[in-house]
Amino acid sequence: MRSWGASGRGLVLAGAVVAACGGEPATEVTAAPPVAATPPAVAKPALPSAGCRAGAQGQVRAERRTLAVGDETRGYWLDVPMGEADAPRPLVLVFHGFDGRPRRLRRWTGFGRLAQRGGFIAVFPEGHEGVELRGKTGIGWDMYPHESRDATFVSALLDQIERDFCVDRARIYAAGLSNGGFFANLLGCRLADRLAGIAAVAGSMPLRECTPARPVAVQIIHGRRDQIVKPELAQAARDWWVRTNGCGEPVEDRHCRHYRDCTRGPVSYCEAGQGHWWPRPAARRMWRFWSGDEPGGPARGARPRPVATTPPASP
Repeated sequence: MRSWGASGRGLVLAGAVVAACGGEPATEVTAAPPVAATPPAVAKPALPSAGCRAGAQGQVRAERRTLAVGDETRGYWLDVPMGEADAPRPLVLVFHGFDGRPRRLRRWTGFGRLAQRGGFIAVFPEGHEGVELRGKTGIGWDMYPHESRDATFVSALLDQIERDFCVDRARIYAAGLSNGGFFANLLGCRLADRLAGIAAVAGSMPLRECTPARPVAVQIIHGRRDQIVKPELAQAARDWWVRTNGCGEPVEDRHCRHYRDCTRGPVSYCEAGQGHWWPRPAARRMWRFWSGDEPGGPARGARPRPVATTPPASP
């Protein structure tokens, strides 16, 4: 498996295995290269949200908003491309690492620019305070199936955005880095009723106590040289999702394994030579995977197979 390049080395994050976290880069990171034209939409019926209405949608670029959830006020950054206000758009949630900053993650990953060019809504939420990892207290995310604080926040956030904008509720995705990757991985099970797919970079693990309510497309991206979250943990997460999604043998594609013969959604696992950081082309790879343009992504026009009534066996 090849490295995805050294341009992401400024994204090295601090953290730990089951207490993984992500810090901020010491230097400015080169912007992601230009993205390709808008990928073709997955050929299946859209599920318009309550925010679809006649007229034009103005552009929103890196705008911070807040949302009251219980006794908390949580923040998030938002990108919405201009267009018709009644055209349902995909939505991508992107979660930062421990003590990370959503606006900086927006720039590092290229998801802000990709959203504007790809025609989807991108949301960069802020984690909750008081998270303890590796002897430090900071801002981060839940990681385990018994934790519900952040899943509750995300559900409320999705409700709000679906009211404010025209969202295709059949194409909502979540991605994350390090501690945020663990959280995106968790949401793939906890919020499977609302998410069509997830992608976890440098942070994922098996979720033995959890059973997804609906099929979810899963992509895991990890580095062989990651000394913060060992590759073995990401491989265990891959194996758990392969069993949970009822997948057969994979197809090898350079540094990726694609599992498409699955009863509950495809699984793609990519492991190259990077360390604990976000590889430069990861955002585009995720978008192509979710859009059906990546070899291991959901087939265009394919409908999820029925959900099994028997929970998958724990590893």
